[in-house]
Amino acid sequence: MFLVLDGIDGAGKGCQRIEICKFLQNSKKSIKLNTIDFPNHSSIIYKKLIHPALHEEVKLDKSGWLLSFMLDQVLMGEEIKKAVKSKTQHFITDGYFTTTIAYQSMMNKYFTVPDMLQMAKIVDLPKPDLAIYIDVDPVEALKRKRIEEGHDEGMDIFERSLKKQQILRNNFKKMVKDSIFCKWEIVNGNASIDKVTQEIVKVLNKHKLF
Repeated sequence: MFLVLDGIDGAGKGCQRIEICKFLQNSKKSIKLNTIDFPNHSSIIYKKLIHPALHEEVKLDKSGWLLSFMLDQVLMGEEIKKAVKSKTQHFITDGYFTTTIAYQSMMNKYFTVPDMLQMAKIVDLPKPDLAIYIDVDPVEALKRKRIEEGHDEGMDIFERSLKKQQILRNNFKKMVKDSIFCKWEIVNGNASIDKVTQEIVKVLNKHKLF
C-alpha cells in the first residue's frame, strides 16, 4: 500500500502518519514499512533549497518551486513503487505530489493541473493507492502550528498565513471531489488524535489496503 496523508498545515498529518504506522506494525507483524514526510527533511534538497525558500532566505522562480519539490519525490520513486498495490509492503507519507498540486498549481497558479499531471506522468511519479485528506478548520490548524515543536525559526510563508490556509483547504476539497491525481477519501481532523486514527483505519479497511 502506498498511502498519502494530506491536508493544510496543522492538520495533523505527521501525527497521524506515526499513529497509522504503529497500527500497521501492531496488526501485521510480517509487513515491511517505510515512512517519510514530504518534503524529505533529511534531504540535501530540503536543507539547501526548499527550507531556505520557505523561510525567504533564498528566492525561487515558479519552475524552481515545482522542480525542487518534484525532485525530492522522484528520488524516492523506486522505493515507493515496491509498495504500490502491495499487501506486505507499505509506504506511508504525509504530503506528496498531491500537496505540490494544491500549492503550486491550484493556489499559486504557477502551472495548470493538467500540466502538473502530465509532468508527473513524464517522470513516472508513482500514484498513491489512496490519499486521505485530513480536514481541519484553518483557525484551529494555525493554533496547532504555533505550539508545535521544531519551529524555533518561526513558521514558513505558508504556515503563518490564515488566508493561504483557507485557500488550500478549498483546494484540497476540490481535489477530493474531482479525484485529482489519485483516489481520495476525507476524514474529520478536528476530533481527538485517537478518533482521527480510528477514522483513517476505517477508510483503509473500506478500501482493503492492508
